[in-house]
Amino acid sequence: MSLPDLGDSISLPSRAALHETVTARMEYGQRFGLILCDIDRFRLINYSLGREFADHVLRQVAQVLEEVLGADVPIGRWGGPEFLCVVPDPAQIDDLVETLRQRIERLVILSRTSRIHITASFGVASFPEDGTRAAELLNAVEAALYHAKGGGRNRVVRASIVQRRILGMGAALESALHEQRIITAYQPIVDLKTGAIVAEEALARLRLPNGQVLPAEEFIEISQHLQLTYKIDQSVIRSTLERCIAMLTDTPSLIHFVNISADLLRHPEAVYELLALVQGYCDTCRDANQTHRPLVLELTERELFGDSGRVRELLMPFVDAGLQLALDDFGHGYSSFQYLADLPFSFVKLEGSLVNRIYEPTVRTIIQGIQRIAEELNLMTLAEGVESQATATIMTDLGIDWAQGYLYGKAATERLSANG
Repeated sequence: MSLPDLGDSISLPSRAALHETVTARMEYGQRFGLILCDIDRFRLINYSLGREFADHVLRQVAQVLEEVLGADVPIGRWGGPEFLCVVPDPAQIDDLVETLRQRIERLVILSRTSRIHITASFGVASFPEDGTRAAELLNAVEAALYHAKGGGRNRVVRASIVQRRILGMGAALESALHEQRIITAYQPIVDLKTGAIVAEEALARLRLPNGQVLPAEEFIEISQHLQLTYKIDQSVIRSTLERCIAMLTDTPSLIHFVNISADLLRHPEAVYELLALVQGYCDTCRDANQTHRPLVLELTERELFGDSGRVRELLMPFVDAGLQLALDDFGHGYSSFQYLADLPFSFVKLEGSLVNRIYEPTVRTIIQGIQRIAEELNLMTLAEGVESQATATIMTDLGIDWAQGYLYGKAATERLSANG
């Protein structure tokens, strides 16, 4: 299928049209494959070089897809910088996707000031091996892409590999939840102006029967597939509230950041249980003069649903209970500023990959702009992934309030004192 003239608007078949194509091929019982392509670090291109240049990058990648895959392969926009390709002959898909990866890796796109090298990550799935329903197959190819990007980008991952991993890790996760082997590690957060520990982030860990402890990135995506993430949220929040009580004697007391997922918000009974827990624990440790309880719930943009009115409705019970909200991984997505305008956040956490590129002038300008907006909105800023004193110094100079990262300490399960 020949691509339409992209023009300035990058007009391609829509997500809905691609879904119909996949469904129709399934109904005819035709074997086929899916390639989901995502341009790596596209948001930084968009932020630093502008929408017009970003659209030019999209057009260049779309042209490569058409040249490599040919006119018989439906190609369309799946969302953001993602392209979905429906390949009629799955036997050719491995060779095709590797050719695509290499061709895109060799692309050099000229901006007004520099030569931009880009890469892309790919998920691959086949019908009927990786799914017999459209939703199942599309979820499989998206999961494969997620693993490709999480594994370092500029990679190809097949859905079958992901599925085997899900089955094995899913059983381990179910067992860990049943046996209460989901534990919590805590990473310190410091005030950049004083160097004092002012808060900590609670992070989920899974302890295997042999004693090995797995970080969250090893099991969180699988918990999402199995719709168990809300149970992990509940376990971590309960542990953090118990820790809050145990640290009452520390002066000053710490603020505790805890991640919550969209999965939790979709379970009203879990939300009510959490609010009751907060009421019981925090009434014990709350200072009568405090406006807020010392618990901050973190959400990433990818955990929000797009409908800010609905999200606000789900989050307000937490705010009404005296909790504060943090928008995590700020700079990762495309609608972050809209969420700041529409939702009652108190903290903005800058994504680690953005922080680690602070030495690039364009990235420094982006972070400086975020800080100015945060000041205007009376929001606290927190830089994630700070690994060197040089990075911390730049963040301090830019006015960023707090920071966390290996420079200040890795996440650990031992007790952390507010006095250091």
